[in-house]
Amino acid sequence: MPDTAMPANASPEPNYVVEVGGKCISHFGSLTAALSAGLKLKGENAGAKVKVYDAREKETA
Repeated sequence: MPDTAMPANASPEPNYVVEVGGKCISHFGSLTAALSAGLKLKGENAGAKVKVYDAREKETA
């Protein structure tokens, strides 16, 4: 999946990022959508290191 993939229901300005193994998998406009996607990925591969974070906070860190 490309790093810039956005689900159809995401807002135009994605704020939340889902990473697997340090690679950006997708962007979402809401925390709920990002967490849902992260949990789904974790369920598909329990050993995966899945991170969900607010991209705006990471930019300022």
